[in-house]
Amino acid sequence: MNTARTTTRRASGWAVEPPEDGAGPGVALGGRPRTIRFPPFWHAWFARQTEPRLAALDELVDAHVERRALRRYLRRLKHATVFAFVAAAAAAHWFSDQVAWLAAHVPALRALWKLLTGA
Repeated sequence: MNTARTTTRRASGWAVEPPEDGAGPGVALGGRPRTIRFPPFWHAWFARQTEPRLAALDELVDAHVERRALRRYLRRLKHATVFAFVAAAAAAHWFSDQVAWLAAHVPALRALWKLLTGA
């Protein structure tokens, strides 16, 4: 009996091929291709799939991907808005003396300063 081609059965009933020449699950890429065996549950699931069910599944996946992309875009927009607001507040705080001096000496800026401060 050729042991390299013989399959054994585990207690679970799954057919398992022995590794070839010590090649186990850690075989580098380019090693012997292995067949993926699905359990009967998945065979039944694949058998139940029809064109309408697969189309509905595709729509669900597409909607999920779109919502995820929209959430990511809105999160980035929110972060950019918060960053811009904090940066503007910091700049206004750091340069408030210079802006007040300019507003006192430039009539157009003085009007803008009065509009902003309400004074």
